[in-house]
Amino acid sequence: MNAWIQAFRLKTLPLAVSGIVLGATLSGMHGKWNLAVLLLAALTAVSLQILSNLANDYGDFIKGTDQTANRTDRALASGSIGPAQMRTAIVINTLLSLGLGLFLLYVATPSLKLFGVFLALGIMGILAALGYTMGKRAFGYSGLGDAVVFVFFGPVAVCGIFYLMTGTLIPQAWLAAVGMGLLSAAVLNVNNMRDTQTDNLAGKLTLALRLGRRWTQLYHKTLLLMGFLFVFTSFLSEGGSLQIRPNLTEPLLLLLVYAPVILLLTRHAGRVAELNSQEPPVTPEDRKPWNKELKNLSLTIMLMVVVYLFTVVLFVA
Repeated sequence: MNAWIQAFRLKTLPLAVSGIVLGATLSGMHGKWNLAVLLLAALTAVSLQILSNLANDYGDFIKGTDQTANRTDRALASGSIGPAQMRTAIVINTLLSLGLGLFLLYVATPSLKLFGVFLALGIMGILAALGYTMGKRAFGYSGLGDAVVFVFFGPVAVCGIFYLMTGTLIPQAWLAAVGMGLLSAAVLNVNNMRDTQTDNLAGKLTLALRLGRRWTQLYHKTLLLMGFLFVFTSFLSEGGSLQIRPNLTEPLLLLLVYAPVILLLTRHAGRVAELNSQEPPVTPEDRKPWNKELKNLSLTIMLMVVVYLFTVVLFVA
């Protein structure tokens, strides 16, 4: 059981549900809220994330990437789970994700046309989860991972749940979605910065590897800054426009409330810059500081969403 818990990578799950909670919070800000839809969407997102984690473990193992990187922290590379077992788990989780998604759409979509549109998005999500490292044209091996993470953790998650609850899309939702997508890409970027040396040996051409240390660091800071600003601005904007609400008290109060999040993001950026200035890690022990920053950034993003939720309850609802 411990091997499967490790393979599920529970530390990645907070990020999977953050976009869902953010989109639902925006919906609640506009008087539309559906707890059943929120719970089903969150379960679907968690199932897709676990599917992605299992598929990544399998894809990197089959391609020899984990063996090259001495990834004894991975289930297949360490031998704690066999390839046949992992394939079975991937099939089961694919069916579970599809089933949860279908149930969500049955509950949330009022028309067959809308059902079909969201079903197509769901299938694309499953294919994206499988295709990050699996297959001959795995996009994680060609530098496209950042773009896919941005799309599915940002616009698809935030705008998708917002539309399911409200039946419409507004600029405010798009602002939050872009911000969440950028922050999610920052999480993937930390992962790729950590693995540049071993990915290079294995032929895994991530965006971090293509950009090099200096530009990847600038890219990371830009993702954090712009991601936070987009999410922050989404709260201050009018629902149906990009205009800032006239009440100047709200920005000041929101900055005060968000101060801990800003400090955590700043500390994270400094720590990643420090790690990036050192030699790339090559052993599981070397990776521990990087893994800590991965966990800290994911939890900080979730904290930002929780703060957003409580700010809406206090200042808007």
